Amino acid sequence: MRIKSKYLWILGLLPGSTATTFAQEQAEQVASVAPIAYNKMVMTERDIMVGAEGFQLPGTLTLPLSASAENKVPCIVLVHGSGPNDRDETVGPNKPFRDLAWLLAEEGIATIRYDKRTLVYGARYIPEGREADYDVEAVDDAVATIAQAMSIPEVDANRIYLLGHSLGGTLAPRIAQQSGKLAGLILWAGAARPLEDLLIEQVEYINSLSPSKEAEAQIDVLKRQAANVKKLGNYGYDESLPLLMNLPRSYWEFANRYKPLDVIATLKWPVLVMQGERDYQVTMTDFNLWQMALMFNAKAAYRCYPALNHLFMEGEGKATPQEYNQPGRVPAYVAKDIVKFICQE
Repeated sequence: MRIKSKYLWILGLLPGSTATTFAQEQAEQVASVAPIAYNKMVMTERDIMVGAEGFQLPGTLTLPLSASAENKVPCIVLVHGSGPNDRDETVGPNKPFRDLAWLLAEEGIATIRYDKRTLVYGARYIPEGREADYDVEAVDDAVATIAQAMSIPEVDANRIYLLGHSLGGTLAPRIAQQSGKLAGLILWAGAARPLEDLLIEQVEYINSLSPSKEAEAQIDVLKRQAANVKKLGNYGYDESLPLLMNLPRSYWEFANRYKPLDVIATLKWPVLVMQGERDYQVTMTDFNLWQMALMFNAKAAYRCYPALNHLFMEGEGKATPQEYNQPGRVPAYVAKDIVKFICQE
């Protein structure tokens, strides 16, 4: 099968945010990667409902067939990156969370994955009396899901882990802090730096692949907005300048206050930091920052993979947005490293 399409790379985070678009032509590619197969001989899945009060989110519980009330197994709650993600974290033809869930089930570990609140509820995702921020977008539902996982008969309540991808990895320390009930954390390409810095780095990288004067002009505007966001509530903030990505003020104020490196440095849980070296959205700079923050945590472990991109799928050369439109799969060795981490605890 051959694929040829125009891929529009959109940096959009929440309902109502302004998307900055960089259009690039995708080269003709051959889809040769076989998808991970669901093996009913070793696993089973059932629909569940999770989420914070007032926000029921449909999800999937994936269990190894060996799991039972008498033989409880570890469970990993999967937390998405930014944007209105579905439970599989579907990007084009790729489903990294589904891949990971099936790989882990084959290794005897359960997972919970669920549709994100911003996907299920759209513009109605903010509870009455609250404002848009990281907690409303992701943290509240993850904390609730961890608590709900503890009541599942086949799950070992003392061996529940959190895996956060991208923004989910950034928020993993806060989720752990709010929950207090985890056995450990897994950061899957978690951003350690401020959101506005990553946005600028991403758009500059994308434009470097196929430079255009129009994109450069857009980037200049974004840079001014990013610099202004850092001044929120302080001298020099320009009220007349639109907020970056058109996200609400409450969102940026919360993002400015939250310091993931400071939070994770206070946690005593085991932590596994995983990073693809070809990832241009969250880079080895972030990976190194997590290591520095965790330098006094004897239970921290680190894995980086030269061939993997942001979706933890293999490729060659410079990663590009078009790569996400090419079918891939999460390699088995990624799941095996997670299993090794869990089984050592």
